[in-house]
Amino acid sequence: MEERQSGEMTETEKSPEAKKPKSKKKYVLMVFLLMFVATLAAAAYLYYRGIVYYRTHFFPNTSINGMDCSDMETGPIIDALERRIDSYGLEVLGRDYKTGESDAVLGNIVPEDIQLRYVGTREAVESLLQQQNEIFWFEAHLNKKFQYFLEQEMTFEEELLDSTVRSWDACKRKNMQRPEDAYIGEYSEELGGYEIIPETKGTNLDLEKAITLITEAVSAQDVSIDLEELGCYGDAAVKSDDRQMNRIVDNANKWLGTKIVYDWNGTKVTLDNEILKDWVTIGGGKAVLDEEAVGAFVKEQAAAYDTYGRRKNFMTTDGYEISLPGRNYGWKTDVEGETEELIALIYQGSQIEKEPIYSISAGQKGSNDIGDSYVEADMNNQHLYLYQDGNLVLETDFVSGTMVSSWDCVTPEGVFGLLYKTTDAVLRGETYTTPVKYWMPFYGNYGMHDANWRGAFGGDIFITNGSHGCINLPPSMAAQIYQYVSKGFPVVCYYSQGIPYIGPPAEPEPDPEGQENPDNPENQANQEAVTE
Repeated sequence: MEERQSGEMTETEKSPEAKKPKSKKKYVLMVFLLMFVATLAAAAYLYYRGIVYYRTHFFPNTSINGMDCSDMETGPIIDALERRIDSYGLEVLGRDYKTGESDAVLGNIVPEDIQLRYVGTREAVESLLQQQNEIFWFEAHLNKKFQYFLEQEMTFEEELLDSTVRSWDACKRKNMQRPEDAYIGEYSEELGGYEIIPETKGTNLDLEKAITLITEAVSAQDVSIDLEELGCYGDAAVKSDDRQMNRIVDNANKWLGTKIVYDWNGTKVTLDNEILKDWVTIGGGKAVLDEEAVGAFVKEQAAAYDTYGRRKNFMTTDGYEISLPGRNYGWKTDVEGETEELIALIYQGSQIEKEPIYSISAGQKGSNDIGDSYVEADMNNQHLYLYQDGNLVLETDFVSGTMVSSWDCVTPEGVFGLLYKTTDAVLRGETYTTPVKYWMPFYGNYGMHDANWRGAFGGDIFITNGSHGCINLPPSMAAQIYQYVSKGFPVVCYYSQGIPYIGPPAEPEPDPEGQENPDNPENQANQEAVTE
């Protein structure tokens, strides 16, 4: 027999308690296994129940056309979607038939007026449910969202829509107004010019087009439509922004804005809107300036303020006042030239101060236009004075036209303006050719010049042995006078005691120098001195 070691037990010696821990473990394992199987079975059952449930219900987090349809069956959804049509309406905008103002409400289309309803809603909702895969219902519980948008088709009675629209006041023919074109109004005193009267929009609708567009808007479920924006109204052919019409008004108003302040021979004359409003008109598709009226205005002012050729009062050196014809002296407006310039200024809309264009000017402005610088020839006393800026700078005797020939030889009386001056001239007549050093004509061929053939000047020489009309001067004095005078310089000739004309003598007296006088008034109209 084998010996047992000390302390070792045999199998038979082990107690039942030694097997107990192993059995307990098996029990726990079995319990867990059963619980697991039970959980799986429960989960499977719940999953299956979800599959069955979501075959007839929409998943959580589902929306259709913005409406929450979570866990809903199709029936309530269909009812709710179709009830939405009750709140539908189409607002139709256009022009107020009374005032023509935009954005006026012409009328509203509501479901009951045209028997409006949805069609195909049930089929569409049920189709969405069929597309839903119930196997994946649990995904919806993971906050996955399902959003659907159905295009709900509408059906309505188009005849009812037609009659509804035609019943609106704005759509009745008797209330429609045709548009009126913009046009240029009459001259406005308040504005001082012309203005464009805006077009009238008009309220005449293209009713057939409007009904077609409203029908389409209802079908598209639009909530608003503007018939004006969609071109359902007839518009004016000419509008206030018409370029040609604005150009016409702008031109007319520019001309009317002209302001010319004249200094017309010392008198202020203003040409402005008060006068221009009668000259500027609009007609024939353009702005028109009455140029003839402009010319008449210039002539009128010239007649009022020109002094050329008019009688003038003159204070002689001897201190008495006489009245003399103006002859060729004074202020004379160049009517044609000033008319042309004024027309151009009006077309430019100018605002300026100016003098008119003068063809002939005088020494100073005003009716007494001789000024302080002039030649004064006293025919009775045969004495000449020359004033410069009011100062007497020289005086001399002279010989003027003879009194015993014809009236053509009598030196004319009046106020003259020097025509020009020149040196080394040749005076030509029918019977003579005579050179002079200084030639200063003031009226036709009447003039002042040196006369070196004369030995004496002044006194009564002129009565029987005067010139043919010119003023004969001592050569030295002619030279000095020549230095002072210029074109337009006033020459005043007068007979303070009357013209001592005694008629032609029985026989003409010979020239003291043995030659004829070089002055020949008989040829004044066609003969002038010629320079060599």
